[in-house]
Amino acid sequence: MNLLIVDDESIVIDSLISDINWSKLGITGVYTAFNIRQAKELFEGTAIDIMLCDIEMPQGSGLDLLEWVREHSETTESIIMTCHADFHFAKRAIKLGSLDYILKPLPYEELELVVAKAADKIIKDKETVNLGEKWFRHQSILMERFWIDVLNRSISLQASHIEEIATERGIPFNALDKFVPVLIHIQRWHKPINQRDERILEYALKNTAEETMKGESSVIQVIPFTKGSLLAIISFDEANYKEQELNRLCEQYITACRSYFFCDLTCYIGGQVYVNQLSELVDELIVTQRNNVAHHNKVMRIGSEPLRISSAIRKPDQQMWTVLLREGSQQKIVMEAERYLVNLAHDNVLDASALYLFQQFITQTQYYMMRQEGAPFQSLFGDIKLMELSENATRSIPDFIAWISGFSETISALKKEKDPNHCVIEHIMAFIAQHLDMPLTREEIAQQVHLNPDYLDRLCKREKGMSVTELLVLERLKLAESLLLKTELPVSRVAVSVGYSNLSHFSRRFKKHTGMNPLEYRLKSLT
Repeated sequence: MNLLIVDDESIVIDSLISDINWSKLGITGVYTAFNIRQAKELFEGTAIDIMLCDIEMPQGSGLDLLEWVREHSETTESIIMTCHADFHFAKRAIKLGSLDYILKPLPYEELELVVAKAADKIIKDKETVNLGEKWFRHQSILMERFWIDVLNRSISLQASHIEEIATERGIPFNALDKFVPVLIHIQRWHKPINQRDERILEYALKNTAEETMKGESSVIQVIPFTKGSLLAIISFDEANYKEQELNRLCEQYITACRSYFFCDLTCYIGGQVYVNQLSELVDELIVTQRNNVAHHNKVMRIGSEPLRISSAIRKPDQQMWTVLLREGSQQKIVMEAERYLVNLAHDNVLDASALYLFQQFITQTQYYMMRQEGAPFQSLFGDIKLMELSENATRSIPDFIAWISGFSETISALKKEKDPNHCVIEHIMAFIAQHLDMPLTREEIAQQVHLNPDYLDRLCKREKGMSVTELLVLERLKLAESLLLKTELPVSRVAVSVGYSNLSHFSRRFKKHTGMNPLEYRLKSLT
């Protein structure tokens, strides 16, 4: 516990420090100030529990300091010291919250009793605050547990029984109250976050919901619900419930969450029901949330936008998709998938079931073609990242696009592994990398893969966009750049290391490639 002595007389401060056994009174830190300015500076950087303050000081009254302390450190207990038994001083000191008022010369025994009284009061106040905080946390947990039991049907849904359970748990509740559930579902975070950050942000979302959605409601309880979801249970006075006002508050909440908590979310609002109807209504909200794959950052009410029956869904074009998947163009596949899903959303027939059916159509079409070609389609199941994307694909259009993009990329990689031309290019690239310091020719490289040099040139242009000779020069110059930047080898040694015996020829090639001669390139990297 810290104590501050404020007095302009150093002899008073010195005697107080030396003549009183402060540790016996529970004081571990004794601080001193000779004027109000010094005292305020100490308060800014130190937690002061008890203040002994003189009234008469040259740079301002101790009562002015007492008033400042009351505003800036309300838990500090203050004791006023003065030479004058002035009733008006005493009255103002007590009004400002001073614990006691002692006349100088200070009777040390009396002062020790007053300080002990202040220390005891501080300890009891802290205990009271701690008990209050514990009760509040415990009450909050009880409230959450009560509503989860109601929603999970763990207790009888008879209104009288629910009211009885609430009374037993000390929860204010009236069976005649009506409630409006709002399911808050986080659809995606704007940037990657770890589990710890996600918990912190979800706690912030919970607190913000309690503050934003309250409006004129009499009670609001926001509880953690399913993964990535919160549930607000709002009780309105019958006369105060206005649907449009709750819509506005939810829209305001969504805007705040996008700006401050970097996420997209949707609020699903149910009707106004009695407590025994609440769990059934929340089940409907969950179904609505799962089927919402097209909209985000939106307020939705049950039944406000009914989906059409599934028979209205236009089936994907089997022939077109067979061609697309056989070609393996990731860009074309993603573009066509987006177009198809946007059309379904426009026709108001897109839900989780439609996404699932489309995903099954794509995978089955691809598996059928791979079986016909004798390709190892089992390898698709070994890609952990692709499996995660597949599990999330039916959540929303962006999640589906992420999956089909990864799916087509994996298929393309499998095709390349099987493509003999791809293997040829990989082989000559490895050969070039191992022999960059040698004077290789196009014919020597072609001989490594037993192909005609002209045919290898055509193959290389198709796969890499350049001839074998151009590819060889490019790889030599890329290695030269690295050696100039990362080593102190002379330029002549660098030239030899990348297969150039003629320094002038090397310099001309390098300048054409980088716009600088080798020495300029090295010097620029050092500046």
